[in-house]
Amino acid sequence: MVQLRGRGFLTALLVVCAVPAALAQDYPSRPVRIIMPNPTASGPDIVIRALAESMSRTLKQGVVVEAKAGGGGVPAVLDLKAAPADGYTIFAPDSSHWAVFPALQADLPYDPLKDFTGIGMVYSNDLYFSVIADSPIKSISDLVARAKAKPGALRFGVTGVGSIMYIVGEAFKTATGTDMAAVPFRGSAESVAGMLRGDLDFILSGYGSITNQVKAGKVRALANSSPKRDRYTPDVPSVMEAAGLREFNFPAEIALVARAGTPRPVIDKLFAALEIGQKDPAVLTILANFLYTLRHATPDEFNAKMRSDLEKYRAVVKAANLKVQ
Repeated sequence: MVQLRGRGFLTALLVVCAVPAALAQDYPSRPVRIIMPNPTASGPDIVIRALAESMSRTLKQGVVVEAKAGGGGVPAVLDLKAAPADGYTIFAPDSSHWAVFPALQADLPYDPLKDFTGIGMVYSNDLYFSVIADSPIKSISDLVARAKAKPGALRFGVTGVGSIMYIVGEAFKTATGTDMAAVPFRGSAESVAGMLRGDLDFILSGYGSITNQVKAGKVRALANSSPKRDRYTPDVPSVMEAAGLREFNFPAEIALVARAGTPRPVIDKLFAALEIGQKDPAVLTILANFLYTLRHATPDEFNAKMRSDLEKYRAVVKAANLKVQ
């Protein structure tokens, strides 16, 4: 009897272990849905839609993008959480969703480390400190010196309290020992307009938000928020370089994730399709048009990145004593 029980247990175990493999073998047998937390026709949305077209050719199934903007991405995340962990509903978060918001808000109805599992990175977008062309602030070191000379006097524009621009500004203040006032706007276009009116000393935004003004000679970029100079703006130093900081790495990033518990063979198929899509000429052209930089990370690498990013932003929040409701 003991031997029969052993065989029965082994058979059951083999059946259970074979289920994920069988699912992956047939996957996908119907369209895959990508939930997009950004508005339709925004830069991230356009990139993900182009990527979805390429992935659909690789997976030989439709890959449809559903925009679910607003609410800080919470409705989009809850949609993912409500779906089965089978790879047919995936999510295209940015670093706000897996690191910034969770670091700032203790009452979020999700935990990225428990609810997400990585598929891979898509791209990054450096953030820029910029001023009007005739500003007396000529460099990041000049900005720091002026801020220290007049604590609390300088005003900088960001997109919303709790946005990645906001928290990067707070990280910069902590790293440089300065006191400056963040002024929130509904979008980068509004903050640029506020700076041009003379209401702000500088702003934090993606380069795409200031490209036209830079070309017109109205705005100057002082530095970017990544460790190195961006290939699109080789004449603009990084904050680390310009301010002499040992560490300052805060780009905006986009990735693809599935619901935690999705079988690894399904994740591997999605990752393979993502990697092929990142080589698609149409996708690369769109990335270049928006000045986005392609980023690669395996599922395991991205899961580790989520953990390290969350720790990094929690450290910023604690050091700056930030509280956002």
